[in-house]
Amino acid sequence: MVEKEPIVLIGGFGSHWSDYRNAARLLSNVTGRRVFIAGITRLSWLLAGVSDYSLLVDRVHAAVQHALRRTGARKVIVIGHSAGGIVGRAYLGDRKLKPYHHAHRGYERVSHLFMVGSPLRVPKNASQRGMRAAAWVDEVYPGAYYAPQVQYVNIRGRYVEGKPNGTLRERQAYYNYRFISQNGAQWGDGVVPLSLSELEGAKTVELDGIGHSPGWGRWFFEDAEVIRAWWQAAQTGEPQPSQATRHPTHSA
Repeated sequence: MVEKEPIVLIGGFGSHWSDYRNAARLLSNVTGRRVFIAGITRLSWLLAGVSDYSLLVDRVHAAVQHALRRTGARKVIVIGHSAGGIVGRAYLGDRKLKPYHHAHRGYERVSHLFMVGSPLRVPKNASQRGMRAAAWVDEVYPGAYYAPQVQYVNIRGRYVEGKPNGTLRERQAYYNYRFISQNGAQWGDGVVPLSLSELEGAKTVELDGIGHSPGWGRWFFEDAEVIRAWWQAAQTGEPQPSQATRHPTHSA
């Protein structure tokens, strides 16, 4: 018997796949789908930060193939947290990341790409470690590149405004936002500013009071209520009632 399309979850920058075990369990309970975590480790991210995303994309491909074999489904739903959303965009692609790398053409196996708390518009002159690869993805596969074959969904949080002379959390947010956008004085989820969380052609769901990751208040995978809020909004266009949600918008 063929199951519902499974979910492949990609963790964020610097994470280990095991960090997302609880998130995967909650996702499975909320969605009624099997969830597989891409086998990306901290070392994988370290290597990607000084070179490119080829190793990460290969790990995602292995997880997708495993999920398809185990469920009998024809396609998967990919959910990438933070930089994992950028890796998801790269996996969809049909271009090699390096001459000897294999392009997996993931768009043939993916029905939806959820980018959760992801920086989606990386400055073209990005020089910080790890951001160059992200800028390459944004340049080569701009916007919802494989739509409508793949449905792109952007989940973002409005949690804290960056202020250079504010509270400790506001100051931390200010420096995080400035690091990836050169502008720290704006709103975001504590790590990714709203100005970089737009993708042309993608459905955008904005959550009030939701932070980027553990340590930033309630975060995107905090509990079943938060996950249900953005999952419901992405599926139907109307969020599950919650104090932590705003109505979905579409980027221009």
